[in-house]
Amino acid sequence: MSEQVTQEVINKFITRKLGWLRLDIDFPEIEKELVNVEPYYVEHREGEKHKGWESCCLHGLDIDKTLVAKEYGYKDELNAPYKWTKLKKLCPVTTKFWEEFPAERYSRIRFMKLRPGGTVSIHNDHPGTVIPKDLMNHLIPINVAVQHPAECVMHIEDHGHVPFKDKRIYMVNILKNHMVTNNSMIDRIHMIAQVHVGNKRKEFTDLITRSWDKYGVQI
Repeated sequence: MSEQVTQEVINKFITRKLGWLRLDIDFPEIEKELVNVEPYYVEHREGEKHKGWESCCLHGLDIDKTLVAKEYGYKDELNAPYKWTKLKKLCPVTTKFWEEFPAERYSRIRFMKLRPGGTVSIHNDHPGTVIPKDLMNHLIPINVAVQHPAECVMHIEDHGHVPFKDKRIYMVNILKNHMVTNNSMIDRIHMIAQVHVGNKRKEFTDLITRSWDKYGVQI
């Protein structure tokens, strides 16, 4: 039954019929670690029509290599030499959370900061990409609202505003056009992880089923 429910949820993502799903999992308090990573942010997607958007990698090709692997000369996102960066030592609590999350491995795990007055212009992350029916053999985006001021909005086309609050964790459908604005006076800080479920399929399936049973009716 869990496998069936999970596949139904995945199908809703693939067909763009589901904008997001809140996950039934707790995120720890990492306020001190946010201070540790502050010096390492770099401008994200420089040259595009975004404003005040910065990032750094906890897991990736390097701390400041925040884009997909092909932007650095690699052909295969799943097999690029991703690894824990030097931020791991500065973020033991955060690292422990992702090490225990139901995923075999990751490509990028990033801290994403949107400064006050900042905007992430409307876009989708994989235009024209053919997503396999078994999404758990692909990369699944997980979005953690570490610090999400009430005046921040993430809007997904045809689905509305994602109901983020501090410490909430979502699967978000970035195949759809989406945009973010920060109309507050403080930074909006999220973590975005690209997870490959792999040999953690049962654990991930249990998480999705539990989350759908608890939060799916709110969608």
